[in-house]
Amino acid sequence: MGGLIEAGGRIERMGDVAAIWAAVVETLGAEGFGLVIQLSSDAARRDVRVLTTCPEIYDRATPREDPFLEYCCTSYAPTRTGAAYVDDYAYLPQAARRFILAAAALGFTAGLAIPTRLEGSNRFGGFNLVTSMDRAAFETRIGPRVDELRLFCLLVHRRMEELGHGSGRAGGDFRELLVAPRQDALAGLSPREREVIYLVARGISRKECARLCDISQHTVAEYIKSAYRKLGVNNRVEAARLVMSLA
Repeated sequence: MGGLIEAGGRIERMGDVAAIWAAVVETLGAEGFGLVIQLSSDAARRDVRVLTTCPEIYDRATPREDPFLEYCCTSYAPTRTGAAYVDDYAYLPQAARRFILAAAALGFTAGLAIPTRLEGSNRFGGFNLVTSMDRAAFETRIGPRVDELRLFCLLVHRRMEELGHGSGRAGGDFRELLVAPRQDALAGLSPREREVIYLVARGISRKECARLCDISQHTVAEYIKSAYRKLGVNNRVEAARLVMSLA
């Protein structure tokens, strides 16, 4: 399990949003992200919540108007963001382009937008992880770590949602909010099977998976066995190949 996921596991044990945010900023800062934004919204965007290391980014527009919510949170897929990538998205209206280019003056050159939709929650949003790297440096340093960063952000977001909205355990045998994204090829799995296979396919140990899901290791093993049978795979390596190919 990578350093970021270990950090995400530690953060999941915290009981205060302010402490979580401080740990997130410190952890991501060490990874080269000088600016971090976390947005969370209800479906109607009446309740948009923001945490950021750079509040000035919203001097000219509100968090509700952030292009991230409109264009990066409609799916589960991470998206490159910032001035280094703005020309890749011809569909962006001028207001969104202006917002992105103005943010470049604050050090927002290249970033990674990570949607953090959770099954069991009616809210959406995600993290925008920002660097001052040029495009080539960003692809070299950050590109290979997208999946690790996504899982870290999902774990952090889930804990924040649990603390902020009173969500926690479902009947005492599984966490209510699930981090595994919806994927058509995994549609035959139950939500809990999908959650377990998503975690173990990313190198999470059965012991840590049990803790992250709030179930026993024996129950983890049963979900894995059932998921393998439904997916037609025989081991973690085959499961990882399948799940990672869907990322």
